[in-house]
Amino acid sequence: MTEELDLIQIVTTSVLQELPDAYYEATGLATGIHDLNGELITSIPKYCFTKFCRNMFFSKEGHRKCRQCNSKADKKAFELGGPYIYHCHAGLIDVAAPIIVGGYHVGTVACGQILLQQLNDPYRERVRRKLSDFPSRFIETQMEALEEVPVIPLKRVRGFARLLWAVANNVVYLINNNIKEKRLNIENIKLISEIKARLQLEKDIHAAKLQVKEAELKSLQAQINPHFLYNTLDSIQWLAVLHGADDIQRMIQNLSQVLHHSLDRKNLITSVRDELEQIRSYLMIQRTRYGDKISYFINVEPDVLDFRLPKLVLQPLVENAILHGLEPKSSPGKVWINGWLSTPEEAVIEVGDDGVGIDSDHEDLLISQMTSAPATLDQDSLSHHRLGLLNVHRRLIQSFGERCGLRIEGNGSGGTIVNFRIPRPIPNQDAPT
Repeated sequence: MTEELDLIQIVTTSVLQELPDAYYEATGLATGIHDLNGELITSIPKYCFTKFCRNMFFSKEGHRKCRQCNSKADKKAFELGGPYIYHCHAGLIDVAAPIIVGGYHVGTVACGQILLQQLNDPYRERVRRKLSDFPSRFIETQMEALEEVPVIPLKRVRGFARLLWAVANNVVYLINNNIKEKRLNIENIKLISEIKARLQLEKDIHAAKLQVKEAELKSLQAQINPHFLYNTLDSIQWLAVLHGADDIQRMIQNLSQVLHHSLDRKNLITSVRDELEQIRSYLMIQRTRYGDKISYFINVEPDVLDFRLPKLVLQPLVENAILHGLEPKSSPGKVWINGWLSTPEEAVIEVGDDGVGIDSDHEDLLISQMTSAPATLDQDSLSHHRLGLLNVHRRLIQSFGERCGLRIEGNGSGGTIVNFRIPRPIPNQDAPT
């Protein structure tokens, strides 16, 4: 509650100013609202003060004493729970009415600078003693000004005090209204935020449901399509056998093996041995398509066969060699896969061809793209074969580190060679899936 009770934050000074100004017009007494430190929040024009109080309030030492006196009177008024009539530090009469909100003292409405009776010598001497801390010239000026201070009977001053208490209560009314409005605004903002959050949550839930349905559909398709495809290919293969079409039967068998290896999503890491089996089936299909135009050789050392690598790394390299190396070549060509131990703990796999080769500009562009961050590349602008090579390159780096990415170089006799390194698998370690 106390955090909310800052007068200036709750009610603007311009609104607060209207009440003491109206009180001054009704009573002729200088009136203002000040905080708990005795410092004015509203302004009091100089002409509202008596000459005595104007000299005092607008001097450095006098202002300090006025502020301290105000603060003490404010606390006393709060203790009384109503208006308090008192002598100020210089001996004049002031009135203080506390502004109390929810049991908390937040400020005070004050007025005054009057006398209750006509001046006499004892009273003058009393005021002079109270001014003893000030310079003698200031004291004399104040004693002259004291003669001009208005005299108002105590009964009438008590009426002014009750009226001042009404002003204080009006300030309390303003404060309460502003607090309610502030809280209402906070509640409205909170409610709007909750509605927005709820709408966003519903939107997110709806999107998540759509994603789940889409994933379920894709999962169902992934389960149905391969099963249906394998059965269909098996039926075609038996038809080929029944009709004595051995070449068709062999091609379908090779295609089944390639698809089985490609569509198996359970294991994303495979052995060099299994990857080569898939590549042999793939190359047999290509031989059926191209005939004697292409030939292939696979020469991988036995110690390399049990090394592990990401699945479907070799096929894009072999496919690239055939489509972009051998197919444009007018004469027959060959593609090869070699594998050897470069160190006891590391193997090198090489895919090469003696095709038309890659010019230096394309080689530089490809190398640049392979070393670029994925986010900086325009995937739509990449050709299919470059995108395939980039994907293989990044999968190798993700699996084994930077030094195991693709290396591309021209073949001395024409064609292109692509190679990469793979580390020896750690014994008894399960392969990642």
